[in-house]
Amino acid sequence: MSRKMRKRNAGAVVCAVGLVIGGLPAPGWTASPSTEGGGLLSPRRMPRQSLDAERLPANVSVITAEEIRRSKALTVQQLLLPLEGVTFSDQQGYGLASNATLNLRGIVNSSRTNVLVLIDGIRQNRLTGDEVHWQSIPVEQIERIEVIRGGGGSVYGEGALAGVINIITKEGGERPIRSEAGAEAGSHGWERYFTSVQGRVERVRYGAHYSRRLVDNERESSWSRNTTIRSNTGVDWLPGLVTDLHVAHSDDTTAFPGLLTLAQVEQRTEQTNAFHGFNTTETDQVSLDTTLGPVDGLSGVLSGFWSRRVQTSEDSINFNSFTVTPSRGVSLRSNHEWVGDAASHLLVSGIELGEDKATTGDPGAGADSETTRDGYGLFLEETLTFGERLTLVGGLRFDKSRYAASLSFPDYNGTLRFEGWSPKLGAAVVLVPERLRVFGSFSRPFKAPNVDDFSSRVSTIARSNADLQPQQADTYELGVKGAAHGVEASATGFYIRIKDEILYNNAAFTNQNYDTRRFGCELSARAQPLEGRARASAAYTFVDAEFRKGQFNANTIPGSPEHTLHTSLGVSPAQGLWIDLDWRLVHDLVRINDFGNILPAADNYGVVNLVAQYDVPQGLLGEQGPRANIYCRIENLTNEEYVTYQSSNSVTLLGAGEAPMPPIGFFGGVRIEW
Repeated sequence: MSRKMRKRNAGAVVCAVGLVIGGLPAPGWTASPSTEGGGLLSPRRMPRQSLDAERLPANVSVITAEEIRRSKALTVQQLLLPLEGVTFSDQQGYGLASNATLNLRGIVNSSRTNVLVLIDGIRQNRLTGDEVHWQSIPVEQIERIEVIRGGGGSVYGEGALAGVINIITKEGGERPIRSEAGAEAGSHGWERYFTSVQGRVERVRYGAHYSRRLVDNERESSWSRNTTIRSNTGVDWLPGLVTDLHVAHSDDTTAFPGLLTLAQVEQRTEQTNAFHGFNTTETDQVSLDTTLGPVDGLSGVLSGFWSRRVQTSEDSINFNSFTVTPSRGVSLRSNHEWVGDAASHLLVSGIELGEDKATTGDPGAGADSETTRDGYGLFLEETLTFGERLTLVGGLRFDKSRYAASLSFPDYNGTLRFEGWSPKLGAAVVLVPERLRVFGSFSRPFKAPNVDDFSSRVSTIARSNADLQPQQADTYELGVKGAAHGVEASATGFYIRIKDEILYNNAAFTNQNYDTRRFGCELSARAQPLEGRARASAAYTFVDAEFRKGQFNANTIPGSPEHTLHTSLGVSPAQGLWIDLDWRLVHDLVRINDFGNILPAADNYGVVNLVAQYDVPQGLLGEQGPRANIYCRIENLTNEEYVTYQSSNSVTLLGAGEAPMPPIGFFGGVRIEW
């Protein structure tokens, strides 16, 4: 039996055991705090309306405001890393405060993000290359994050190939005024300052947030300066008539040191490569939601948005600047809900219209060119629940887009018009209310090519890929979630077959369509033993990713780790004091570009972090005084030398790209709330 077959069988055994254990009921079932965070906003995409998570046939994670507060995460990526299915890759060598890529379930394509990322309902994936500018999303401005794995495209839209990351920012409160402020400092020149104020004055809800972050990383030409300002205002005009206005501005300058060769890594990891420089990125986003209802079970929301992104670059090979401006759109969504004694239904429908514009510069392609993408989407999804035990979900979405481009490619061979259907079917069965449920689903998310897919960039060569086909993923999912004696556990198995997945073939210097498949499992568990004086969690993901046909048939897809494990353990030795230790292990990764699987595997790595924090008793700061939290964080506690992005030239390791991550780092701060 081959080594690859043994690894695959081992992963399959772990998945099978996890599915069995996750579904085994135990005597004395007791309800425990829901990991779902008290319901979901996202399935209906309606402000301040939620759907019971037990009615959603999918593996969903919700990071609540309390979990964000206690995580002491430096970046959004750190906040998401403990979740099962999450893949992390720093392909630029930024290190701390990086724009590193996040993906789900092993659907990885270098710097692309094959996950649909939303902030307050607005798409964040860049038109030209699908990247998300994570630096414009400060952790301290986030209220909650919902991660929906699998096919979320039926409601959320085109591009949700592996799932959806839905970020909801902080809004107004119910008190007249509530404020918080914080400051951090640490290794690598890290500084972060933030303040916010939220509240309600009669019918008006308001919130204003300011964040400033500075970092000078371990590597030369690796530094970042970011300022983000965000405001949210809501007006309750009448019972059932509400308006919400979201405004955000971010100004970021981040230097990148470039990838190192293996020889350079051995010589001195702090140095830059020949390709290095910095990007200055300015982003603006405005959105307005007007919600009506519910009236006789019917609710509607009319939304409009405008966003802009401007980037200028200075680097050693003189990449041209790009501007994404303006992106704008409008949508009308409605929900109709009916609840009876024996059954209930929820019908979600909507229409979305959008226009994205971008100017891009390609080496060798001449002057900057402008691309405009117009598109629309129509969707309908029905959720039927019988006796609060059985839920059936069926949905369908149609997306159509058209590129009106003056792209200066050498030639064209195909179409710039794309359309696709995204169906979804699912069922969830509650075997024991609030304690044990099983679910299964099928979905087919659709994703059209983006601008960078059409034009590969190789030195001074620009090649046309206009004959690329859109991607379509058949996703099957089966899972179980349960709770017993204060322990929550879940196990999900998945199979994803993608037709015409777009991957960059370094040997051909171009993007190409491939038929691929992935199967695997996601296991997670969490508990709070010792009467809440301890907490523990574990998340394991196994992914077997292969080409299905053609030249690379049965080869492993580069960049997708087979095994990812994240564990954490926390103890509270005294009232208000918590010490948490977490460990992330990444194992069995084929180097980027090694489609032939002929090179040595990428290095495995494990990283340990520690967080200690103390909630100062409120009485020490006065009877009506503020709440204070003092904390410290140690990143890479064991000083592991590791690299999350390891590439090749597809034939040898000569010129292979490595992006060394920072060594051990110490960070401390204080947060005060009034």
